[in-house]
Amino acid sequence: MSLLQKYHMSKASYILAVITTCILFCVAVVSFADTSISKKEQKETVTGIVFNGKLYCPLRRQVGIPFPGVFTDILVVPGQWVKKGEILAQYTIDESRALQIGRDIFFNESTKLRRYLETEKLKLFELEKNEGELQKLTSEDLSPQYTLKRLRKEIEIVRKYVSYLETQFTVVRKFEKRKLEHIRDVIGNSSLKPGQIPDVVTLRAPIDGVVLLLHPQLKKYSQLPEGTIVAEIGKMDNLLIRSLVYEKDVVHLNPGYQVDFFPDSFPGEKLPATISSINWVPNTQNPELPSYYQVEMTIENESLRLRPGFKGYITFQQNK
Repeated sequence: MSLLQKYHMSKASYILAVITTCILFCVAVVSFADTSISKKEQKETVTGIVFNGKLYCPLRRQVGIPFPGVFTDILVVPGQWVKKGEILAQYTIDESRALQIGRDIFFNESTKLRRYLETEKLKLFELEKNEGELQKLTSEDLSPQYTLKRLRKEIEIVRKYVSYLETQFTVVRKFEKRKLEHIRDVIGNSSLKPGQIPDVVTLRAPIDGVVLLLHPQLKKYSQLPEGTIVAEIGKMDNLLIRSLVYEKDVVHLNPGYQVDFFPDSFPGEKLPATISSINWVPNTQNPELPSYYQVEMTIENESLRLRPGFKGYITFQQNK
């Protein structure tokens, strides 16, 4: 190999080495930049928590029938909005039960007490009248002193008895008034009078809300036994989502945080919700089992699209 050829080979090797060094330097710079960007992006990565939940009604009130009877009118259907006091249904009371109610609110005890009280007050009036006359006779030595003392003792006893009767009468009257108000509220008739025999019971909504359900046998002319729950009313404008969240996830949650609810009934839809409460004790105290904490969330439902019992999953995203 000639000297010139060796020279050209050495020059080519040198140039190749320089190019290789430049390439490696560029790669290192790009790698360093990518690493810096990756670390920066990692700091801004969104960490998500996912857990399952089910919808519940925050307030539910049952409506039962206080007395047996035959239904004459059913005025609502499930899913209907009702106001507090609105009529849900009416039925006629069983005859024997109606007579018993009439006897219960006849209130004979207060009538007897009033009669006794009036008699004793009249007696006290006469005794006090005699006391004045006897006192005059005693002062004129026309009657012995012990007679006046005995009369005054009798007046004292009658006064105490009158006071006792007045107290008893007040207590009994208050009891009878509350009992009458209760019966009026139960049968839905505010004008019912003592001793009156009711014939119709009016069932009214106990709260503002939606009719969640009606008894399957609640039909016109159907007869149901006393105590049967015939309807249920619930608040539906806002529902609760209840979930059990694992201990490692629950520490990242707080009341007021916003979450997203994905109902199974509406695939692909995302609905906003707000954490309203978190239990501070797990659902089980068994040390062998993992700890899950109940978390409640509130979700808007003015449109009534959501129903109690709907399931879905919840996501919470937290920037780190």
